[in-house]
Amino acid sequence: MLLHKYRLVVEHTSNMVVITDAQRRIEYVNPAYTRVTGWRLDEVLGRRPSELLHGPLTDQDTVRRLRSWLDQGQPVVFTELLNYTKAGEPYWVQLNIQPVRDVLGQLTHFVAIQSDVTQQRQALEALEASERRLAEAQRLARMASFECALGGDVAAARLWWTPAAVDVLGVGEAMLPADIAAHLAAVHEEDRAALQEAYRRLAEHEDTYEVEYRVAGAEGLTRWVRERGYRLPSEGHAMPGRLCALLYDITSSKATQDRMEYLAWYDALTGLANREQLQALLRVRMDTTHQNGRQLAVLFADLDRFKTINDSLGHHIGDEVLKVCGQRFRSGVRGNDLVARLGGDEFIIVLTDIADVGVVARLGAKILSALSAPMHIEGRELHVSASLGVSLYPQHGDTVAELMRHADAAMYQAKAQGRNTLVLYTPEMHAHSARRFELESKLRLALPRRELSLHFQPQFRASDRRLLGFEALLRWHTEVDGWIPPDQFIPLAEEAGLIHQIGDWVLDEACRQWRRWADQGHAHLRVAVNLSAYQLRDPALASRVAAHRERHRLPPDVLELELTESVAMHDPQVSIQRMKTLKEQGVSWAVDDFGTGYSSLAYLKTLPIERIKLDRTFVHDIERDSDDRVICAAAIQIAHALGLELVAEGVENEAQLQYLVAQGCDVMQGYHLGRPMPADAALALVCQAIDPAGEPPPASP
Repeated sequence: MLLHKYRLVVEHTSNMVVITDAQRRIEYVNPAYTRVTGWRLDEVLGRRPSELLHGPLTDQDTVRRLRSWLDQGQPVVFTELLNYTKAGEPYWVQLNIQPVRDVLGQLTHFVAIQSDVTQQRQALEALEASERRLAEAQRLARMASFECALGGDVAAARLWWTPAAVDVLGVGEAMLPADIAAHLAAVHEEDRAALQEAYRRLAEHEDTYEVEYRVAGAEGLTRWVRERGYRLPSEGHAMPGRLCALLYDITSSKATQDRMEYLAWYDALTGLANREQLQALLRVRMDTTHQNGRQLAVLFADLDRFKTINDSLGHHIGDEVLKVCGQRFRSGVRGNDLVARLGGDEFIIVLTDIADVGVVARLGAKILSALSAPMHIEGRELHVSASLGVSLYPQHGDTVAELMRHADAAMYQAKAQGRNTLVLYTPEMHAHSARRFELESKLRLALPRRELSLHFQPQFRASDRRLLGFEALLRWHTEVDGWIPPDQFIPLAEEAGLIHQIGDWVLDEACRQWRRWADQGHAHLRVAVNLSAYQLRDPALASRVAAHRERHRLPPDVLELELTESVAMHDPQVSIQRMKTLKEQGVSWAVDDFGTGYSSLAYLKTLPIERIKLDRTFVHDIERDSDDRVICAAAIQIAHALGLELVAEGVENEAQLQYLVAQGCDVMQGYHLGRPMPADAALALVCQAIDPAGEPPPASP
């Protein structure tokens, strides 16, 4: 009867029961074993469990230990092993195996009671994976946490840190604070009181806190930490509450915030005050000046020809120049004066506590002198100057905007007077500034409104006055203003950044007019186009010119580009390379206004040019001034010695023409031979002066 009860217990238990003989061959398995493994008793009788249940992921070290214990007749207690069902599904089992002996102590059987712990193992593995993910997430987020009990002395509460704390606090694991007191001691002394107060309040049942503080990492660098703490309720009446704190490394975001606050008031490149700080401080200083009855001066400084440096040497060189200029402006003023950078190459200097204009003049001269010293940047010696415009408070305005606008107007007047000088604002400048703004606005619409045109001045061979070609000259006519002189709008186009757009139009229009001449059978004529410094510095110049020539089918040697000595010599290496590239494409070159620049003949002879154009100032008085005659004769000899043609500009009478012919001049142009004329008139001259079947007749005087 008792044996029957035992059998019922074994057959109805949820645990698997396996009975083997002393050689570990199965004699019995209960129904629970069949449910879990899928093996029936009749299928496993006489077989060893290891033959049935072990698989690829079964831990062989554990198997060997089990076999060793059983070979020695020792029990196996609470050992977990991954087994496999009949269908090949893995499951985890906890083994308890007891050896059975007879009255003589001889081993007769083994009884194994196995518990299916698959769900418990899966839950444990999920928990461990979750903890690993949490630790990794905290590491990636530069976040850590700690917990401690809140009972008793909070300062002595032991801290339990997550692994990421070493990264957040920047210390080794052994250096992590063991308790609240040690944690507070590691906090910067200026921030410690706020964190200590947060702990006190939490201990008195406040729910949360958030504090930002600094700590010193092991490498000595200061780190910013944001600590956000929560009070967790106790798990029982006898248990104290707990503090759970999350710590975030906010060093980078703090640095970004500080940088943003800095950039809100300072120029990123030079470290000078920016426009916002300038306006705020200028208002304050204007109020102070008003109260003490003194004067204040606003100097608007614009670097002369800075765009040339940027375009020819690169923006990284330009940036270094701006930094040096900022330092020199700062060193050239007094301690209580203000230097700011508006942007680009524009600076503002505010001189305070001015007794008279003489002080401004002296300080302005000091600033210009400091700026003019050579700069050595990346192995280059550069020379920079500035134009300074000055407005005074309260004479020239009682608002920041007025003072800035009037100083700006004076600065443009300084540029008009030759640059590298200081000009004080006068009311007349306002009208000039307004006129300049009006012209710039109209110039931006000149192309869409078809207000720009080309006039063509003929060029003749000096020996027989045969027409060789034309120089294309840009003209601007508006319905309101009439004809606007080129010396007014071309510099404006360069300053306003319109010169590339307008220059492209000029090249295209000149090539188009040449095509009209060629279509009438006069493809041998040459058309010359003036090129500005800004166009020569454009790396895409060669491709632009090639596109125009291709569009209008210009053969080699009929398009001539002219530039002045100063433009060609500004950066000789770059200029020569770009000129050679275009020359290889079939474009010829001429140096305009020869004799008015400052270049050396050594450089001039390296330029890939075919012609030099003698400036009209040397031709104008040639029949009366012996010096001009000597200069003209010498220029012709130099040109011929260099294998170049000489073109004389500004020939206005027969006496000048005859002298130039006698000296061997090659080409002439001027009012005596032909004034600049519209395109249709130039075409008419071409058709009149040239017989395609014969020689061109001489031009009429």
